[in-house]
Amino acid sequence: MLDVLASAPHYADHLSAVFGALAPGHRGSFVGMNRDTASRISALGHDPVARSTPDNPVLVASYGDLRRARASGRQRIAIMEHGAGQSYGGRTRADVRGSYAGGKNRDASLFLHPGPHPAARDRAAYPHARVEVVGSPILDTLPERDGEPGRVVALSFHFNSLIAPETRNAYRWAIPAILGLRDRYKLLGHAHPRLYPSIRRDYRKLGIEPVESFDEVCRRADVYVCDNSSTLFAFAATGRPVVVLNPPWYDRNVRHGLRFWEAAGVGVQCDRREALGDCIEQALADAPEQRQNREAALDLVYAYRSGASQRAAAVLEEWAA
Repeated sequence: MLDVLASAPHYADHLSAVFGALAPGHRGSFVGMNRDTASRISALGHDPVARSTPDNPVLVASYGDLRRARASGRQRIAIMEHGAGQSYGGRTRADVRGSYAGGKNRDASLFLHPGPHPAARDRAAYPHARVEVVGSPILDTLPERDGEPGRVVALSFHFNSLIAPETRNAYRWAIPAILGLRDRYKLLGHAHPRLYPSIRRDYRKLGIEPVESFDEVCRRADVYVCDNSSTLFAFAATGRPVVVLNPPWYDRNVRHGLRFWEAAGVGVQCDRREALGDCIEQALADAPEQRQNREAALDLVYAYRSGASQRAAAVLEEWAA
């Protein structure tokens, strides 16, 4: 039996489809480590538990949960990348941060990745572990747009982190330009789960509708504007255009990979905030060259665009046996 452990609702979102794809004989407990996560697990159609036996192998979707699983006595741990696999080793040593592929103390015995970039990092850092490229299960669950296309623009921002200049968000930088767009578009305000609670009220004050759920963003938005997040690629994978915000502190000479910069062509790149409206219009037009660039970038991020849940479940069942 394989258990799944999540300490935050968005980790449960990424793990849910894999848990559901496991054969009943392999499906153990879905452990929600707090009330909010347990509530999300229930909403996803599973029965959460607060704890389970540490004898079972376990799947997690974050470095923090890997450490929690290890501290609780788990011996066999699999970790699934819950994002696009971005790392930040282009300027400093790649093995410093355990939160990213190739980082320190990621002592799992199985790594599941959406594409080759993070898989290569973990293979190099953990040669004795099993590393599999399965795609991103979240793509199996994202909804299509409801209704007819329109001019609904979703805005989203990364949380501020000191790891690198490229992990600082563009929120304050972009706001002056965003304010001028409120009469041209229906604006939805989204953000990384670690940032959203602190800017939700700001959105309301600015006349922007706050939308916490990325699923709801996918159901309603025609264009997705974001600085640095795996959701840039996830939204683009639904076949719709994105605008990539590049504030001045994002270094064009650094080579972290993926978003910085090989796969930045996933969307229209906005280097000047004054050009944001024009970039959104260009994204809405979605010319053939733009679509080709989007597909090329997505091919760098995702080895597969569908079937990741079943692919991951098959690997996990074999590994856990």
